[in-house]
Amino acid sequence: MPLILTDENFEKEISQATKPVLVDFWLEGCGPCQLIAPILEQIAKEMAEQIIFAKVNFKDALATLQRYDIVAAPTVILFKKGQPVSGFVGLQPAEMIRKWLVDSLKND
Repeated sequence: MPLILTDENFEKEISQATKPVLVDFWLEGCGPCQLIAPILEQIAKEMAEQIIFAKVNFKDALATLQRYDIVAAPTVILFKKGQPVSGFVGLQPAEMIRKWLVDSLKND
């Protein structure tokens, strides 16, 4: 089950996370968002020991979207120690996402 983030809890949850946080910024009615969601959920299950998986609905986080210059859905960002370290925009194949995430987790 993903952690649900909003403007109210985003900074607290991200800054206090004990593991890197993979955040899926999504928008209702967005086709690519619906297609990428099960891919991210599966990868998050596989990597549950290494990451926390979170979702942010655009409508619940307008200030957060502005702060991180997020203008397109889906946007996926990996946060480490409260800071964004890597990310991508749009639908990507599962293997590419898995490789990106493994590589991003290595780069400490």
